[in-house]
Amino acid sequence: MKRLLCSAFFILIATLFTQAQKINNMQAGAKGMHPSFIEFSSTDAPLFRKGNVIVVKEDNLRTSLEPNTLFVQSEKDELGFEHYRYQQTFNGIPVEDAVYIMHVKDGKVISENGNWVKEFSPSASKTASISETTALGSAMQKINARIYKWQDADEEAFLKKESGDAAATFFPKAQLVYYAAGDLSPQNLRLAYKFDIYSKEPLSRQYIYIDARTGTVLGTKELIHTGDAEGKATTVFSAAQTIKTSLSNGVYTLRESSSRGKGIITLNLQQKTNYSQAVDFTDADNNWNNVNAKKDQYATDAHWGAEKTYDFYFQNFKRNGIDGKGYAIKSYVHYSTNYFNAFWDGTRMTYGDGNSTDGFKPLTSLDICAHEITHGLTSFTACLNYSKESGALNEGFSDIFGTAVEWFARPSKRDWLIGSDFYVIRSMSNPNAYSQPDTYKGIYWYTGTGDNGGVHTNSGVLNYWFYLLSNGGSGTNDKGYKFNVSGISITKAQAIAYRTLTTYLVPTSVYTDARKYSIKAAQDLYGTNSNEAAQTSKAWDAVGVTATTTSGFTADTNTNTIMTGIASGIKVSKLYPNPTQGKLVIEYDDVKNTDRTIAIFDLSGNLIFNQHITSVKGNNRVEINLSSLVNGNYMLRVDNVQSGMFSVKH
Repeated sequence: MKRLLCSAFFILIATLFTQAQKINNMQAGAKGMHPSFIEFSSTDAPLFRKGNVIVVKEDNLRTSLEPNTLFVQSEKDELGFEHYRYQQTFNGIPVEDAVYIMHVKDGKVISENGNWVKEFSPSASKTASISETTALGSAMQKINARIYKWQDADEEAFLKKESGDAAATFFPKAQLVYYAAGDLSPQNLRLAYKFDIYSKEPLSRQYIYIDARTGTVLGTKELIHTGDAEGKATTVFSAAQTIKTSLSNGVYTLRESSSRGKGIITLNLQQKTNYSQAVDFTDADNNWNNVNAKKDQYATDAHWGAEKTYDFYFQNFKRNGIDGKGYAIKSYVHYSTNYFNAFWDGTRMTYGDGNSTDGFKPLTSLDICAHEITHGLTSFTACLNYSKESGALNEGFSDIFGTAVEWFARPSKRDWLIGSDFYVIRSMSNPNAYSQPDTYKGIYWYTGTGDNGGVHTNSGVLNYWFYLLSNGGSGTNDKGYKFNVSGISITKAQAIAYRTLTTYLVPTSVYTDARKYSIKAAQDLYGTNSNEAAQTSKAWDAVGVTATTTSGFTADTNTNTIMTGIASGIKVSKLYPNPTQGKLVIEYDDVKNTDRTIAIFDLSGNLIFNQHITSVKGNNRVEINLSSLVNGNYMLRVDNVQSGMFSVKH
């Protein structure tokens, strides 16, 4: 079931070069790690041997070839660079998040960056002490789903048909890895079983890491973030458009088979959640104006949005699909009922039909289509972890390219808002208007554990950086810094953002990395001393990510919060008294007047309390009676957003 990230395994012999290379720039890694960035002199750079990771020994600045390397992928860009991504192994076992990128030109390594362990613990386990079956039991206990995908025969049949593999299954097969529950560092690494677990009820797809010696849960990673004929489509959000369809048995379907990569396919889930029950949308004359009570007219928005997203990446960056190899984009419309969300689940696009919040409008607007498909692009490139700052970057880049695709494909109806066609969710030009920060660790910066560490909230900083870089602006940020940025145009800004994401970032990258490598990307594209590079730096200063900023970031991957695509707009500020003897007070901010649900779970994930509340835009205070709960620790969720933990002590 798992997408294969790596195509070959190279067993290398460590070889020490006889002389030191000239180094223009080198940034040290954390304790026990190789340098995070190395830039060689272009006239004296080391030769690149395909399959080799070249690192620098900091004691004598000599280069050496690194053994135990797993090749992931390579791409060539329009500047003539080739970028080779590698994953580190130890004892023949992959090291999660240990990724190094070699940037090669004319057969020489010009620069390299990433995370690479230098000093492994000699006591690191090589073999598991518990069985895979035992480990899977621990993982399933962590998820605690009512039903898993592999337990549904229809879902299993669907996967076999979709993949073309008769042996395909959702049943999780373990992979042994070294995993660090926190910052990647030698002392945190543990031998672990890695499972890809896709639950159907409740919806969730996560990597679960189980200690291969003790069976304890080390952490999780959320994976849900989110012969052609030419037809005419009357879309809901984007007026009349031309789309590609297929003719089959005398009717047209929303299937484009070959014009764009390996195809664009849009299917009807009929308000169900089982993908095997999806059917084709059809039209007799290829003039798609399917306005009906089922709201099938929104399907053409999804289809056209996927086509335009493909066109954007291909025409601007010569990228053939999100994987660079023509990846077929499959979109499923009419998912479930009253589902106000859209998501990329690691394989496909899914759109809910909305709820009362947006007037029951399916979430198939152009910017949301491009946003979610870009999550797929990220999974094939930087693979940013969906947690805390890495997750905020993941969300921010999806907002950036969701907006960029809108400007590209629909210039007559473009803006700096996310979701404005059906219900404004975020603003790139004014994040504060929707309770997002426009300054790093400034007003509205989120530090809790909900929303995977605030991935939908703290993305506002990256969004505002992109807006300033594109459009320009002046003012004073939350830290009292007065800024004045001259915009370089959205075309140049998106080129810098794309190169940053696809060329330099790695799974654990944070805001300081985004600053450093976006400036490097601007220098690559427009010159070391270019105005574009200068404004890139100024835009980062404006949002509070300066050359001296330290992230203070500690990865938090030990969460199974389900956040799929669009933030709920909830931000819990206080939870007291803690511990409580019975009454619990919740203070939170909401972005709208609506109905919310408060749910409380025990630490095994069992729902033990559920209450509906009426929420107002702005500050809210709710008091709930929990006198019936026994002593213990509990998790609070507001509208399925993990919002804090508390204790009951009578």
